[in-house]
Amino acid sequence: MDLQTFKQGTRLHPGWERGEEEGYMMSNTKPALINYTLETFANERDMHWHLSQWEKRKAEYYPKLKAAGLKKMTGTKVWNKKGEAALGWIFEYEDAESFKKCQEIFGAIAREEAEEVPVIRQAFRGIVFDEEIL
Repeated sequence: MDLQTFKQGTRLHPGWERGEEEGYMMSNTKPALINYTLETFANERDMHWHLSQWEKRKAEYYPKLKAAGLKKMTGTKVWNKKGEAALGWIFEYEDAESFKKCQEIFGAIAREEAEEVPVIRQAFRGIVFDEEIL
């Protein structure tokens, strides 16, 4: 389902109001865009090398990403794909414009990483429509 279909066809939960152009929001929070990226590596060694290089780079890139509107970034080790070395990354953005700005920065990171180890990336993007903090 694309963003336009989502905005037009989704029934709102009680307590939700129409958000800005990005979608729906709880009355006391901003709308959020989420990107979940799955990175798959040939082996564990390549995955660990990739992570070690990110550790060296992140001090340079976090301030740029924050200034561009990235609100939160969470890294996960995917453990339920037997025989595969995979990482999952969850990116939370302030809005659609922030997402676009950050893509330029992530492009620069990807160009650096392209010379290191092969990685297959799959990105899934969505709009937060339900969130519970328990």
